[in-house]
Amino acid sequence: MPVVTVPVAMRWSDMDAYGHVNNTDFMRYTEQARIEALALVKSGPDTGTLVVRHEVEYRVPLEYHRDGVLVDIWVTRIGGAGFDLAYEVATTHAGERVVHAVSASTMVMYSFSRATPRRIEPAERELLESLSGPPVQFRRPSR
Repeated sequence: MPVVTVPVAMRWSDMDAYGHVNNTDFMRYTEQARIEALALVKSGPDTGTLVVRHEVEYRVPLEYHRDGVLVDIWVTRIGGAGFDLAYEVATTHAGERVVHAVSASTMVMYSFSRATPRRIEPAERELLESLSGPPVQFRRPSR
């Protein structure tokens, strides 16, 4: 499966009063990975991608790590104007990978000057297809 792995730095302040990373920081980690992984999926200065839906499932509590986290990101669906992304937020301990959260986002290509979604262009589709993989397997299915 084609995956982009993006290392994301952590901050000491990402931890909450319980000593583990706050749920909102997981969204920051996936956002950073998404920005880096999709930097080439943009046709011009007027266009971009917007998140229209996001789902996350926490698996193992995450504490601060100097090495940060690794966020794997891949594409699970491509439509006319939108696409879905999957993520795994993980760390490595003694050579063993620990997945702390899985997540999925629905994205839409957007024209800022027209303030409307726009179709995915052929070059963008080709790049997205090169990152295509299976959907996230959440433990509890979406409603």
